[in-house]
Amino acid sequence: MRILFILFLSILLSNALYAQFGKEPNKYSLGKLTQERVSKSKQLTASGVKESKDTTFTTYINGSIPMRLFSINAKSKEASSNTGIYLNNQRFSFYCDVEKAFRQSTGNFLDIYEFSYLGKKYVCLVSMRDDCIDKACDFKCYNLFDITNPKRIEQIAFSSIFNGTDSFGDFNFDGMIDFARVVPKDPDNRTKGLKTEGNTYTITAYSIGLGSVAQLKKSKDAGAGQAHYIFAQGDKDANEFEVIQHDWMIPLKGKTGEVVTTVESKEPIIPFDPKEAVLYNMEGEKVDKSNWGLEIFKFEDIEGALKFCEELRSRRFEGVYLMPDQYNKRIYYYVYVGNYLDKSEGASDQIKLKKIGLNSSFRDFKARYSTSD
Repeated sequence: MRILFILFLSILLSNALYAQFGKEPNKYSLGKLTQERVSKSKQLTASGVKESKDTTFTTYINGSIPMRLFSINAKSKEASSNTGIYLNNQRFSFYCDVEKAFRQSTGNFLDIYEFSYLGKKYVCLVSMRDDCIDKACDFKCYNLFDITNPKRIEQIAFSSIFNGTDSFGDFNFDGMIDFARVVPKDPDNRTKGLKTEGNTYTITAYSIGLGSVAQLKKSKDAGAGQAHYIFAQGDKDANEFEVIQHDWMIPLKGKTGEVVTTVESKEPIIPFDPKEAVLYNMEGEKVDKSNWGLEIFKFEDIEGALKFCEELRSRRFEGVYLMPDQYNKRIYYYVYVGNYLDKSEGASDQIKLKKIGLNSSFRDFKARYSTSD
């Protein structure tokens, strides 16, 4: 009888481990990092197409609110924003980054669905990133709309190589919805000599507010505001992974079952004197300024600027730079592509930026206050 009882307990323990971690006890998934997983409540489908002047409208049904996708003829004056969505008669464009700077011209969606989570209702549209459609690129674009109040719909956007509802959850257990982003790159603070194999990626998480997001970080007392992250290896689409290095909200185990020691992330680039208008590369090193750079955006926060730079680099822009500058008591962070001796060197980059919906202008780095188109 005792042997049978021990066997029964072993079976229960095995089932519990399987339910929590999957087939292998020390493998994780995004869904297993949150207490309550997201599940779809409605699957939206196209029901009809209507032409109106230079615009094509596609109506979607099965949703909680009226929804129409639109596509404007490329020859129209409105062609700069040639695709978008009307939700309850409110117009939105599609994006693929947390700053909502890269406008997307997509009409093919991988998934469109609604879900409810922690007392709020959302509709989510998932597509391939524009520049990934014909390339070996796995980034998916998420456009998430908070439709809890149909009269005031809020939008956030982000990109990730992972595709699924497990992108959303409450990862820091504060009772608010978050999203997780998976990017196929090593963290800046990767431990030297760390052995990896196969596909590796870095996972970060963000809290979702009213039309805005904020990266999940340690409190200032616990770690000076460093970002939470997981450096992992696993299958190509990040459906299941092993933890290599991390500083997550909860303890995590490695491949052999040991608790992985946390390694804090690096702090963002902040210059000692923003008044100097120094040019920095993405490693945080000061760079000698040539003559010209393509100015794209200025940000009031360092985090938004760095995420935007990361997005530019993922789109094959090699020379991406950040320049902090101070006006009165306010600090701005300017994002540049290129550090050219001559403006002609930047012509191809300017065209490339225009193709992805970004306007840019040449700035004379040698002049104190000068922007020349």
